[in-house]
Amino acid sequence: MAFQMKNGKWKGQIRFTDSKGTVHRKTKNFSRKRAALQWQSDERKRLEEADKGTLSAPDNSKLTIQEWQTHYLEYAFQKWPQKTADEKKRAFERLLATGIIKPESQVSQVHKKLVLDVINKLKRQHSGCNVDRQVKNLKAAWNWGIDFLDMPAANPFNRQPKAKTKKAVPHYMPPMQDIVSVLKLVTKQEHNLILYTTLLTAARKVELLRLTWDDIDFANNRIGLRTKKRKDGVEHLDNIPLAPELAKLLKEHKLRSGAHGKKVFTAPQLQNGVKMRWLRKLCDEAGIKRFDLHGIRALAASTAHANGSSLVEVKELLRHQSTQQTDRYLRKVTEANKAVGILNSLASSFQQARSFEEEIKTQKVG
Repeated sequence: MAFQMKNGKWKGQIRFTDSKGTVHRKTKNFSRKRAALQWQSDERKRLEEADKGTLSAPDNSKLTIQEWQTHYLEYAFQKWPQKTADEKKRAFERLLATGIIKPESQVSQVHKKLVLDVINKLKRQHSGCNVDRQVKNLKAAWNWGIDFLDMPAANPFNRQPKAKTKKAVPHYMPPMQDIVSVLKLVTKQEHNLILYTTLLTAARKVELLRLTWDDIDFANNRIGLRTKKRKDGVEHLDNIPLAPELAKLLKEHKLRSGAHGKKVFTAPQLQNGVKMRWLRKLCDEAGIKRFDLHGIRALAASTAHANGSSLVEVKELLRHQSTQQTDRYLRKVTEANKAVGILNSLASSFQQARSFEEEIKTQKVG
């Protein structure tokens, strides 16, 4: 039964005994009660289905790494988007590329020291953050194998030391004056609209690629942005208010383009590599540091928060799942510090009071 903790979050918990008598206990924290209840239902159903499968499942005591990889990736490409599944596939490829663990090795032979050797070798070839991400994917794959392939319950990828030794460098966020400088130089209407849409909606680039005219409700001033950045991997439509200035630009673009096709923007203008060089060229022409659309997204959120928007409102704008994630996302948008200004005013008052006292003393002496 889910219950609410002191910090306001909801803890989902499940206890399930399989046909072999093994007790499975799992807990997970959520920001909403509904999400916790849904997780409990889905997790119990998954364990029940896994238990039914093990009744007639073949003996997996000699399961090899290659067989584990094949089963898990088959599931991954059905469950998650292509990008997520490719990342999990890459984790296995890099694991086997080290040569420390062979494809024909049995999963029962993999232990924590062996995995540590793999991590140490990967650290010499990839960044620490990258290695930690691969370990996280392999850890999840092993947990899946415990549930569905009867793999050893002791996960050797658990509690491994972090490979990342440096704090991640935050994504570059340009100052507002740089955005203004670029907008003054834009000559193509679609480029202008892409920049304004990103600034006024804080949309991700992939969300602009998915944006259709059906997602824009001019009558009710709403715009829907489609994202797959959820744990379930399903595409979600998030509706946010449509700024009047952006609505005007979108209507003009629709009339100008004749609304051919469902997509609002043409793919070549938003693709990586040479297709996005128009933005890099504009930055160079303006004589400013290069930035990308994600930098504008960060600027939109940070500027809104600095000018009075609450953290919850910014969270809804960014379409994050928690305010903690939003709080990490925000940056300073100006070098000015109100605290310094306040202290400076106080110091000035003290100096004036002191000068006044000294003047009174001088007059008394005279």
